[in-house]
Amino acid sequence: MRWPVVRLIAGREVRDQLRDRRTLFLILGLPVLMYPLFVGVGILFVTALKEKKLVVGVVGPGHAPAAEPDLTPVLGGPGAAAQELRAYPALFGPDGQFAPRYTGTALVSAPMGVEPLPAGTDDEYRELLAQRRVDAIVVLDSDLPARLARYERPEIEVPVAVGTFPVATTTVPVDRGARPAVRVLGRDGEENSKLAVQRVTGVLEHWSNDLKAARFARLGLPADIDHPIEIRDPQSEKTSEKKIADDLRDMLVKVIPFLLVMWMLTGAIYPAIDMTAGEKERGTMETLLISPAERTEIVAGKFLATTCFSFGTALWNVALMLVAVAAAPLLAPGLFGHGLISLAGLAACLLAAIPLALLFAALALSLGVFARSTKEGNYYMVPLFFVVLPLAYWSMTPGIELSEFTRWVPVANALLFQQRLLAVRTDAFPWGHVPVVFGVLAACVLTGLFAAVRQFHREGVLFREGETSGKRGWSLFGKK
Repeated sequence: MRWPVVRLIAGREVRDQLRDRRTLFLILGLPVLMYPLFVGVGILFVTALKEKKLVVGVVGPGHAPAAEPDLTPVLGGPGAAAQELRAYPALFGPDGQFAPRYTGTALVSAPMGVEPLPAGTDDEYRELLAQRRVDAIVVLDSDLPARLARYERPEIEVPVAVGTFPVATTTVPVDRGARPAVRVLGRDGEENSKLAVQRVTGVLEHWSNDLKAARFARLGLPADIDHPIEIRDPQSEKTSEKKIADDLRDMLVKVIPFLLVMWMLTGAIYPAIDMTAGEKERGTMETLLISPAERTEIVAGKFLATTCFSFGTALWNVALMLVAVAAAPLLAPGLFGHGLISLAGLAACLLAAIPLALLFAALALSLGVFARSTKEGNYYMVPLFFVVLPLAYWSMTPGIELSEFTRWVPVANALLFQQRLLAVRTDAFPWGHVPVVFGVLAACVLTGLFAAVRQFHREGVLFREGETSGKRGWSLFGKK
């Protein structure tokens, strides 16, 4: 194989593709339009979520315990701090809405509004939900404070009388009866109601924890008596913004390789079709075949040109990602100040994409030369998407990583390798899997090139314009 001839053919194919406006738009222009569109959709989603107000109907808001401290003396005498701890927390604020301390401070959350409702039957509550007047209903029993008070003292003193004269006292347990209950109702199978039920349930759980702490304080017990041990996990010391940033980084680790694969596949398909089936339509394939270049050199030149466009698409998309990351602090400085993307990891991920560009170029070239026309070539590329997409989605499965099995799966092994490069982890890098990953990809590339070379050596594949469906067909590796 003469490499000067290969370079000459590759340069000629690259120049021809650079003159094609459709190819340039699909490779360069489409990502420029798509990324702002994705960002705009995300901003619209967050804006719509924040503007949407979830209406929660509350039956009996006045039945909630009053936010007043219990000043009953306890052993040792209560100080100001003890009296504050013994105060029942207020579920509702002065404006009748849920107390701000319970609604949370999530960066992306729909606000909740409280609408008082009269007491009624369950059928009436379901009718209100069906009419969409409210998204969820909270029912507070009228004897809620009384039932809570029964738990404030484990036992009471009862006088013991002889005849009609009390002579002593004894202690008996308090009959507490059933625990007080707060019911939450919602619509089945409806997204807004489901979200409202989740939000209001979180509010009630937070309020219940504060009620429990106040009850312990009233009984003279430490507020953390029901926690025999203190569990300290890595997430407990992080702020909400840092937790969201970590989740976003974990998502980007999986999404970035997936996007690169999809764009590289797109960047390989259209040039490969135009270099093969397109030349058949234009009649320039014969001119190339009668040149002094060998068939293998022709395939190698077209393969290098297709690889350049495939990998160039990856470079262009990474540049757009860097622009988006650079602009992100201007949009949300509190969220993107934690280093979401490592530039070193992104550069390594980009280098690891070269074998994938070679693979897609070889596969697209072998399929493109088999087609009679560009229209037929586009049809042949559909199965390629159907093979690559499931493998790419599989690599995004939570918990999956490079292992003794996944390293043998083409495309997925390269994506898992790229994810490991982007991830910020302290454990050892799985270098033992890398030779197998690149060996499998190299075998797939050689197989695709072998199929393309075999077809370029068969005149019936290269000149099939007049072939009818009743004549002998061809496969990728020869006659049927």
